[in-house]
Amino acid sequence: MAVQQQDIFGEEFTKTVSPVRKPTTVRRSSTKLVINRRALWSCAEFLPGITEAEDKEDALEASSTTATYSDNSTIERLEKALGMSPVIRNGEWETNALGFKYKLKGNPFKGDRCLGVKGSLVQDLNRTLVLTSARNQIEGVFNDPCSWLVVNSIAVLSTRLRMMADNEDPFACLQAFLEVMLQQDFIDNSRKGETIRNIAKRDRMREVRAERRSQKEQIAGPSDLDVD
Repeated sequence: MAVQQQDIFGEEFTKTVSPVRKPTTVRRSSTKLVINRRALWSCAEFLPGITEAEDKEDALEASSTTATYSDNSTIERLEKALGMSPVIRNGEWETNALGFKYKLKGNPFKGDRCLGVKGSLVQDLNRTLVLTSARNQIEGVFNDPCSWLVVNSIAVLSTRLRMMADNEDPFACLQAFLEVMLQQDFIDNSRKGETIRNIAKRDRMREVRAERRSQKEQIAGPSDLDVD
């Protein structure tokens, strides 16, 4: 940019001003997109579906309730086990006529059986058999067979089966699905039997009872001894 100025004799001369050099790279703090699937898939408009989190505290705040955190983390593990990753563009999860879009990552499911040729009766029957087997096995271990987690985990499996190549083994995919959904380390009480929350609560109540007994013993003091 040229700027006209005058020297000491009143004559104008041109002084060249160098433009401000901007850094070629802008350092930004690393952020992670936290997807609240319960908000997106339940049409809960009062909850943000996707938020940016700069650290773990922000990520936990984005999924504040225990149920939301547990369900989201389980679905995330399921997606990873099935080789699925959400398609995010401009901070939004892309959708199509079938719902939220995924892309495949990792190795395909290989085994002794194949899904079948696209559009064939064998392929349709294999998909139906896998979905029915998955539903029958997980509905029996949850307190509510129609809970959000049960319904949407089956939906994720159905999406993966639609994306499956003809030579992939759908029953290997089913095994990966069951390993996540039948795991024993659930942190909430949606599962029947032992969960992390049940065990932690039982241990905490045992400690509370022991502390109360100790307090009662201290208040009562030592028993009086008979003096002859």
